[in-house]
Amino acid sequence: MSRKAGTVSEDTQKNLINAAISEFTEYGFQKSSLRRICAKAGVTTGALYFFFKDKEDLFANVIAPVTDGILTLMKEHYETELASPAQELITDENEDVRAGEEFLEFYYQNKVLCRILLDNQDHPVVQVFFNQLAEMMDRQTILLLKVLAPGAITDHTFNECTVHWFSYLLIDSVIHILSHDFDKDRAKEQLKIVTRFLRGGMLSLVAGITI
Repeated sequence: MSRKAGTVSEDTQKNLINAAISEFTEYGFQKSSLRRICAKAGVTTGALYFFFKDKEDLFANVIAPVTDGILTLMKEHYETELASPAQELITDENEDVRAGEEFLEFYYQNKVLCRILLDNQDHPVVQVFFNQLAEMMDRQTILLLKVLAPGAITDHTFNECTVHWFSYLLIDSVIHILSHDFDKDRAKEQLKIVTRFLRGGMLSLVAGITI
């Protein structure tokens, strides 16, 4: 029995994605080859261009499941934070720890794709992702400050530079942890340390404004 054309197309696209994952993992984006990807997938370059505009488009589709997944996790975490009482946000780190552990579970479940993302940080698509992430963090920090210390928005301490710095402190700290290739439990312990440090630093600045 012959398969439907749609199924063949889906299989071809899936084979190309899997071949690209293997290629980007081994060679990185810059040194990867569309010809090798097509050979691994068992298709012609014409078949590849039927699904993807170019190598950049293929790369973007390869990492989309992790970039979209991480942004979704952060959005859900931030919604939970904003629904929490102000006093709980100050005294209880459990939501931050839970969100961090959920992110690490996602990372280890999708480690190959996450490593492609982290190993190609100079790629424009990856840079756009990190900018989106930082902008999301910036907005959340401002919204939290409105709850924790309304005066902080007009205080010079939490200016645009400070808020953006906090966002990249967290991003860079997580990347630093992941670069050590710890096992999951060790990574969780390190992320708890980072979480406690960043929470303490931010809350100390808030306290200085509200006193």
